[in-house]
Order: sequence, then structure tokens, then C-alpha cells
Amino acid sequence: MRQPTTADVLGDAAARFPDRPALRDPERDETVSFAELDRRARALAAGLLDTGLDPGDHLSVFLADSIEFVELLFASAHAGLVCNPISFRVAPDRLRYILEHAESDALAVDGVCLETVQKIDPGAVPETVIGVGVDADPVGVQYAPLGDSIAVGTDAGSGRTDTEVGPTVDESDPALLLYTSGTTGQPKGVRHSHRTVVNAALVSLPYNRLRPTDVNAALGPLYHVGPLLCSVLPALNAGACNLIQHGFDPETTLGRIESESITSMWAVPTHVRALFDATSIDDRDVEHVRMIQYSGAKMPPAVLEQAREHVPDCDFVNAYGTTEIVFGTLIHPEFHDEKLGSIGQAAPNAAVRVVDPDTSVPEAVVDTGEVGELLVDASTCMLDYWRDPEATEAAIVDGWYRTGDLGRRDDDGFLYFVDRKDDMIVTGGENVYPAEVEDVLHDHPDVVSGAVLGVPDDEWGEVVTAFVVPDNEDLSTEDLEVFFVESTALESFKRPRQYVFRETLPKTDSDKIDRRALLESASER
Repeated sequence: MRQPTTADVLGDAAARFPDRPALRDPERDETVSFAELDRRARALAAGLLDTGLDPGDHLSVFLADSIEFVELLFASAHAGLVCNPISFRVAPDRLRYILEHAESDALAVDGVCLETVQKIDPGAVPETVIGVGVDADPVGVQYAPLGDSIAVGTDAGSGRTDTEVGPTVDESDPALLLYTSGTTGQPKGVRHSHRTVVNAALVSLPYNRLRPTDVNAALGPLYHVGPLLCSVLPALNAGACNLIQHGFDPETTLGRIESESITSMWAVPTHVRALFDATSIDDRDVEHVRMIQYSGAKMPPAVLEQAREHVPDCDFVNAYGTTEIVFGTLIHPEFHDEKLGSIGQAAPNAAVRVVDPDTSVPEAVVDTGEVGELLVDASTCMLDYWRDPEATEAAIVDGWYRTGDLGRRDDDGFLYFVDRKDDMIVTGGENVYPAEVEDVLHDHPDVVSGAVLGVPDDEWGEVVTAFVVPDNEDLSTEDLEVFFVESTALESFKRPRQYVFRETLPKTDSDKIDRRALLESASER
């Protein structure tokens, strides 16, 4: 029996909800129904194959968030291509590396990203370049316009029927090639099968309880695994409408919660804090927001309390995942507040073990309450690291994926993320997990965001250093020192010895704090 693939996620939804809105772009005032989105994807798939692309080829999608971005994802699936989304924030050198490393056979680029393409060696650009909404003649880049020979919203010119777009695709075939943020070097290419994509579209629904009447907004960029696979795809599978965001601005998002009747969101805690800290929040009608799914960090109790003042009936769902595993764990909203800080339990179809971090072998399960490395059943994870068999072999052991993350399990079976294994600070012979210090730091009402790192030191080995973005200029080192002394959550050796105040913290392409850049800036001081 044939198992469903990525294209089936949309096709099945189009059959169930043909006339309901699937995508809406408020800036363009454009709405696309499920039936129309499916038809466009099929037509576009035929057009892509007509350019000479073959099943299994890699299509790099270098676009800002848009309806066309989603169309290209499903068109790739119909055509049997591997879709390679690239961050629209990527630097030219990183773009060149990804295109060459991915062995990209074609590149779809819009007007926002075209300038970056023009800055790299033409030899790194695939022969087939597809211009998406590119009106001007792009100097130095030859391209076929989307909507011409490669058609969106038109019937395919090849004679292929809607049901015979491309090859028969198996669930085990690669569907996506996603690149990690590369904070410690060049990014790794992570290949996911259709099985993983379909699984992502299904497993979160008992937790976020998305429904056809929902209007969903992913507050992060679509090239990132969280917004794309953990928000947009589940919402489409449920028949909900996805709003195209075009970046995150709290006031703009609050306005759209009102005007577009947003009911569900994917976010990181920083987004949540910014929304409910916004100047206009008290004047906004936001009580109809019924679900916020978040990941990437713990939800500070103060931020949750603030949010509950404005969305008292909202369900909060915390999910743990990475580019490699997508959904590792989820916590049901029924337990969210009681187990605040927990990443929940293994997601459906997944399994999680906490093992000895020194050996990281599946058999070395640690006792309840002990900190160990989190291992996830590899059957729900990536296929491999593209063109890196050694890294794949090191990451997947006896059917389990080594996350490199430390965690623990409580007496009730709920899991807690502790820190990245490689981020642990050794100061004066004592081990300090940055995340536990950051939890206290983020509890301070005048801290917008922060990061804790170990800065090399001749005396201590590493010094616990807090990089802080304050909410007001009056916040001082002395204020934070008193706050940490008064906290009962940390031993004295875990308290920061240094505080560095910043207007912003550097971010990676995937919108995570760039710890390597922070550490380099500290060493230059």
C-alpha cells in the first residue's frame, strides 16, 4: 500500500476543504483556496520538469516569505524534486557555500534575494534560475520568469494531467534539504524524507488542536524548520488558513490578530514577550487567540503570566525539536502550566531516552532526575547529513539520533531541556549549564533578552558572563548582582561574574542567538 507523501498533505486537504482559504497574504491582499493552491502546485511542478529538471534534482528556493514559497514546496514534491529552502537573510559567502554543497540543479529567486545572488561567483549559480516576481532585468543572472514557461496558476504546457505531474514518489525518498545555522562552522545539510514531512504535519494536532476555522500565523521565517514543518504544514493538514507574515513586528502582528482574526500562532518566547510588552497591547482585542505553540527556549513565568492577562483562555504548547528531528517532544496544554519549563514527553511516533552523556549509547539510560544526553528514535528523524557520512555515522547510533542536548526526566515522566552539551561552562572546576542561569536572568522584569557564555579566563578557566539587552537604560550591573544573590535557584558559583550590556544580540540565519559571535566579541574587549 502506497504511503502518503508531502504532496498528499496538500492534495488531501484540498479534497476535504476545497473552497476554504489555505494561504493569505495581507500585504498583497491575496487569498488562495486549498483547491487553487493544489492546482497551482501541480501546474508549477509540470513547468519545473519542462525546464529539464529530473526527479531527485535539488531545487534551491531563495525567497522571502510568500505564497510562492509554499507553492514551490509542494510543486517540488509533485515533481519528485528535493526542495532546498535558503534563508533570505543569508550572506553571499554562505549562499555560495550552500548552492555548491547542495549541488543545486536550479535556483528560484525573488526580487528581495536577487541582489545577494548577484554578489556571488556566477560559477556557483545553477544554470537554471527561476525569477519569482522579478520585474527588472537582473544584471549578471539569466533566468526564466515564474509565470511564463514555468507557470503558476496556469495549466502545464507539457500535456501532463493534474494527476500525472511527475514520477511516483515513495515515502522514503528525500523531500527536503535544510541547512543548519552553522554557529560553529559551515552549516550541515540535513535531508528529510517524505515520511518525516508527513509525520510533522500529523503529530502535533492532538496537542495544538488546530481546526479548519483557525487562522494561523507562524511568527518565524518559513525557511526555518519550526515555522515550516511545525506550523504551516500542520495547519494546512487541519484545513486552517496560514497568514504570510513578512517578518515579525509586534505592533503589526497585534494589528493582524485583530484585523485577520488570528487564532493560533507559532512563536519563540521572545516573540511572545514582545507581543504582550507592546505599547498598544491594552488597546487591542486579542482574547480570541486560543493557541500559541512555541519552541526554542523555556517560557519565563513572568512572560506567561503577562500573556495570560490578555489571552486568558489560550492553550500553550511547548515543543522540542531541531533541524534534524523536527518534533522530538510535545507537552499537552493540560499539563503546560503545572509542568512549566518541561518540554513534555515523546511526540507520537517518536521515542526519547536520557543516557549517560559520556558514552551517549542507547543502552546507558540514566536514573530519573539525572542529567544525560537526549536521544531520539531515528525512525522519525532525518535521513542523513548530505555529503557527510562521517557526521551521519557519529549522529545516528543503533537506530537513535544523538541530539547533543542535555536533559532530565522527572518522576512523572516529563522531560526537561537542560542545555547544549557543548555549551557547558567549566569555571573553577565546577560545571555550569548556561540555560539554568539564563532562566534566572530572563525572570528579571527589565531584561528583554540575554545569553550566558563561558568566557576564557586565566584564573577560572572560564568566567560565567551574561550578555544582556535591557528594557531600560537604568538597569545596572549592581541591580543584576542583587537579583541573582536574592534568587534561590542557583548556587553562588553559577552566578555571572561579568555583565555585558548590549542593544541587541547577534542572530544566526535561523534567528537563534549567535553564541560564537558573542564569544568573539567578548574576547575582543
